Amino acid sequence: MERPADEARRRRIAIALVALAIVLFIVEIVALAVGLLEVAALIFVIFIGGWFALRSYQRRTGGA
Repeated sequence: MERPADEARRRRIAIALVALAIVLFIVEIVALAVGLLEVAALIFVIFIGGWFALRSYQRRTGGA
């Protein structure tokens, strides 16, 4: 069983990652609406890289 401090830390990190994803998504939508395709593409690459990084972390920690 995990310690409460470790669980609280994971929860804070998860909330921060969700907030970051929401902010990046809004910036991407605005960039597409304005026509800044380079910015939108960069944010898309960040999303894909983040997805692979989180997937790798989950596999390393056993999916916990």
